[in-house]
Amino acid sequence: MVLKLTYDMYILLEGSMIKTVYFLIIFSLLLTSKISFANCDLTQIADLERKKDGAVRLFARMGTFEKNILAKSSDCALDDIIVDLTQQETIEYFDFVNKMKLAPARYTAYIAENDTIGILQYEGLAAPLDYYLQSNNIEFPADQMLKLGGRNTIAVAYSQNTKQLYANDEIIKSNNLTIPTTYEDLLGILEQLKSSGVEFPVSGMFNNNRDLAIMFVNIYLSLGGELFKDTESPKIAIRNKIGIKALETMKAIAEYSNPEHFDADTQALEQNWKDGNAAFGLFWASQYAGLESDSTSIHGALSLEGSNYPASTIWFKGFTVARYVVESEAVAAMNAMKYSFDDQLSNSNLELWIKDGFTDSKSSALKANIDNGVPDYPISPYVSLLTESVGGAIKEYLTDGGKAKSVLKQMEKDYTNLAKELEYR
Repeated sequence: MVLKLTYDMYILLEGSMIKTVYFLIIFSLLLTSKISFANCDLTQIADLERKKDGAVRLFARMGTFEKNILAKSSDCALDDIIVDLTQQETIEYFDFVNKMKLAPARYTAYIAENDTIGILQYEGLAAPLDYYLQSNNIEFPADQMLKLGGRNTIAVAYSQNTKQLYANDEIIKSNNLTIPTTYEDLLGILEQLKSSGVEFPVSGMFNNNRDLAIMFVNIYLSLGGELFKDTESPKIAIRNKIGIKALETMKAIAEYSNPEHFDADTQALEQNWKDGNAAFGLFWASQYAGLESDSTSIHGALSLEGSNYPASTIWFKGFTVARYVVESEAVAAMNAMKYSFDDQLSNSNLELWIKDGFTDSKSSALKANIDNGVPDYPISPYVSLLTESVGGAIKEYLTDGGKAKSVLKQMEKDYTNLAKELEYR
């Protein structure tokens, strides 16, 4: 399996790294545990065992994969080699960056995604891993190694994830429908279903500002839109016909969704799906475990007329190591991660596990997205800022209405104000 990633914007030299502050709007829920026992094979970190000076402090968003990985890594704890597991529902970026800037950093390893790896590099807080890997004989498969401009390994990836189309086969069959391949086809089917008595025939991740922003970016990019004036500029460029079409498409779909779901939690949305209340769903592949039922099928992402590829993007997860930690801690973290990855042989959540020999027939829809040219979600500090700043305006538009052109202006204003506050250049 080939991991698709682009880092064109991030061939940055260590001595000239631009330093700035980035803010990720959040409401945090912390779960922290310390473990002190040893069950894993520590032959690769014998020196650490003798010196008794290792510490593994891992940090990640909450998720099924992350829970498994962090729990498994705790096996590597010794009496004096602490494994400190911290998971948050969302990330308070100021707090996180400040802890990573400490010497030593508060966390030794961080489970990163597209919207955070670029920021860590931009801030100069992710350590180049090649030295640690080579000098300590730690090996990961080549297709897991994420390199900047083909040079330094900055992260080790373990999974891929995309937005998918879910279908309730029972409703589809009873109404003699076919699975749509475009948003235009979906809208026609949704109207047909509503006329036949299905009150809210579509569901999806409309409750989360971040997910709404991602949906906008997915549609916008698939239509050939450029988010910024140029690749090295933080100046936003979404006020155009493509931006209007993206918003109007989202609005048209949302009209067939339960308005209460804009304020529901994800668990409630997933339960609504399992209860059979919707015919189609727009969810992540990684949500399959929470959505699975006897009537559930999963399909590739939808396209739009005139789009270059399906309106989705590839997200990856992987770990980075903090720059400001001693070598023994960096090595302990990488060995704990390797041990955790090696044990992950199944994948109930449908994310593609990047591992030699891993197969999962249910992942065919996600693989179809990749085969159909779906790109990586842009790995850029500016795109991360956009992702976290424009969702509120989109949600207000979907729930309260208004003109798409005015919403784009508000989205641009929200992004620009935050960029100025954080002194982005």
